[in-house]
Amino acid sequence: MERIHNLPGAGLALGAFVLTVLLGIGGASASALWQQSATATMTVTASGTWPTAGFSNFTCTNDSPQKVATLTAAGSRAPTTLTYAALQANGTYGPSYTESVSLGTTSTITLTITSQIVLANRTTTPLTIRVTATYPDQSQSTATAKVALEQGNNSDKVTCLSTAF
Repeated sequence: MERIHNLPGAGLALGAFVLTVLLGIGGASASALWQQSATATMTVTASGTWPTAGFSNFTCTNDSPQKVATLTAAGSRAPTTLTYAALQANGTYGPSYTESVSLGTTSTITLTITSQIVLANRTTTPLTIRVTATYPDQSQSTATAKVALEQGNNSDKVTCLSTAF
């Protein structure tokens, strides 16, 4: 404080500043002056192992008479579970199924006209099926496939239409 009093007019300026703040006038100026010197720098470092990507490829293929559709999900690691569910008319997915699933870095689901998911959704065509893989670290990957169902006249076809992942 002693150094401020030695400067010509500094004491008067400091007194005027304090008086204007106490009286409520000049509050905006005081606030602006305060905010100019209120800067901070923060550095954040995150460590840990990030999960690798899920599916690197997802396909739907048919056998020759189109009675079997095989959904294949490939990735760099094997999931602990692979489930699938059908899109319902209300926009939500129905119950999950694990029938006819083979796990590995390339996991497969085999669908026929007698598969549980097909029997439960016979009237829905095309049928949208969401496949969800869950990995040991609890991360998940999803993909969808659309299949057409053709029943009657002994055709019993499950035909692959499209996939997305």
